[in-house]
Amino acid sequence: MKVAIIGGGIIGLSTAWALTRLGHKVIVLEQGAIPNPHSASFDQHRMIRPHYGGQVGYTRMVNEAHGAWDLLWEDLGVSHYAATGVLAVDLGDHEWMKASQRALEATRTPFEVVDWQGIESYAPALAIHQDAWGLFTPKAGVLFADRIVTDLAKWLCRNGALLRASCPVSSLDFTMGRLTLEDGEEIEADRIIVAVGAWTNNLLPDFGARVQPVRSVVGYVEPPAELAAAWAEGPALFLITPTAHLYCLPPVRGSKLKFGGAPILRPGDPNAPINITGDDLRSIGQAFAPHLKDPKGHQVISGAGAYYAEPADKRFIVEQRGKAVVITGCGGRMFKFGALVGQRIEQCLQGRFPIERLTQWARGAAST
Repeated sequence: MKVAIIGGGIIGLSTAWALTRLGHKVIVLEQGAIPNPHSASFDQHRMIRPHYGGQVGYTRMVNEAHGAWDLLWEDLGVSHYAATGVLAVDLGDHEWMKASQRALEATRTPFEVVDWQGIESYAPALAIHQDAWGLFTPKAGVLFADRIVTDLAKWLCRNGALLRASCPVSSLDFTMGRLTLEDGEEIEADRIIVAVGAWTNNLLPDFGARVQPVRSVVGYVEPPAELAAAWAEGPALFLITPTAHLYCLPPVRGSKLKFGGAPILRPGDPNAPINITGDDLRSIGQAFAPHLKDPKGHQVISGAGAYYAEPADKRFIVEQRGKAVVITGCGGRMFKFGALVGQRIEQCLQGRFPIERLTQWARGAAST
């Protein structure tokens, strides 16, 4: 089977990996470089955690995702994962935290309930009141995103996949399985995968009412010297406030301490360059300041930005259109599922995971 994949981010490359390892003919078309340092999939690290409020399906999917990543590490010959654990801290969104606990229990995901003293032990940099509590999950941590996509691209080239950079697609014929590049070249395939993230609306304008391109900025932070070791040795943090969910990724295996979350999201044009401004860095510092014992000592020294396709209901979209499967609405939450989604799409194309089931599964509404 010949499969043309549009998009060289984590979903496109993971799908190419799942298909290539089974002997299919795969071509990946990316409008930028492969891997693309300006894409949403290229960052120092990303969190993999099972805390999803009442979305039990996604909690279950995270548990499945670890197995898919393990298979990828075997093929790559190296693991780009650090099992730091993840601590979700209730800072006001009590219902979401309680729902997360119920989901962890329902899926038999190992976790520990910790009180404010336990939170201080795990994360001494946080300013915690005595009625705070948290959920610590040991089977969770950090995925090194840029290393993953870089090694995936190398593996694909070594194993016969064709990766074509700087090849923007201008149009698609879902019925015929044909795509046309901006330079007029036509490519035909048995199946087509569309995984272009924030550029979905450019290629498929009818998605405009369902997904919104958003601009996201994260900050890389220099902590106070006396807290540097605590950050490096501690878990990833997920701070659950009434108005926003924030995260802190520890500086492990050569990465930097990273702060990010919903307050730094806003609508954006994915065709415009992201220029990180002083206001961007200050807004990150301000979002985290109320939750740190020494906010002035934590200096946001640099930032990185990306565009995402954000759905209104925060659930992934996977749909079939003729000979094509479209994956979008991933927001910033899809990376942790990359290897697993690649496997599921491969199974769908082979007829072992019906598209109707895949659509519901991707929405977190059904398990395997």
